[in-house]
Amino acid sequence: MHDFEISVAHLLRGSERASDVVLQGNIPGLFVTSSRILDDAVIRVDGRVEAVGEGLLVSLEVHAEYVGECVRCLGEMHGELAGRSRELFIEGEDTEEHYGFRGETLDLRAAVSDLCVLGLPPVPLCREDCKGLCQYCGADLNEGPCGCTDDSGDPRWAALDQL
Repeated sequence: MHDFEISVAHLLRGSERASDVVLQGNIPGLFVTSSRILDDAVIRVDGRVEAVGEGLLVSLEVHAEYVGECVRCLGEMHGELAGRSRELFIEGEDTEEHYGFRGETLDLRAAVSDLCVLGLPPVPLCREDCKGLCQYCGADLNEGPCGCTDDSGDPRWAALDQL
């Protein structure tokens, strides 16, 4: 068994209707364009598994730290990911509509991975008011003005500036 597998025998046999779970572990390779969860970062999962007529209804809440590169200033940034979902697990293979499980073990790794990736910011910012980099010299404008003059561009287009 790995970090995100749980036994659901008691739910499938009907001795209990629901069970709370607290899990933590690592899942390598979770990233989107400019942000990622480090391979050795701990992902914490709080959840509830309920036996329903079709299978098992799983409510998940994940927490993990992520790192990224600010899309404006290219500086490193850190953040806390938090996400929630409710997923139906039905005995058999995964489909587009639900996750699958086999036997008396429920593997939550795919659901946790999906929830983490969906929770990562696709356009991370180090802060909301990040000023970014100067388009001429590349200086970090968060540290102060760079001293570049605003070159209005090609003089052949000057007539359009008056419009």
